[in-house]
Amino acid sequence: MNGLAVKDRNETSIPLTFGEKTELLKRYEVYCYQVAFYLLQQEAGARLAAEEALLALYKLDGFFALPEHERKEKVKAAAIRHALAVRSGRQSS
Repeated sequence: MNGLAVKDRNETSIPLTFGEKTELLKRYEVYCYQVAFYLLQQEAGARLAAEEALLALYKLDGFFALPEHERKEKVKAAAIRHALAVRSGRQSS
């Protein structure tokens, strides 16, 4: 899929499917991991923090309706929040 379905769906405010949401989140997967790794400096913790951050964002329907730059900021904030939770031992998994 080339991402056009996701863009067209948001413009008409039709709810996204599971596949469309995951496709959109894949665009931020590496960035989310990079932010978490920068804070934690360890692969396992960064992976866990990124997974939890992306899962939390998946559950926020409003996230998918945001403009690109605002979604990126939300990803960064979620990555930081979950990385700090992993560092302090408060992760949910």
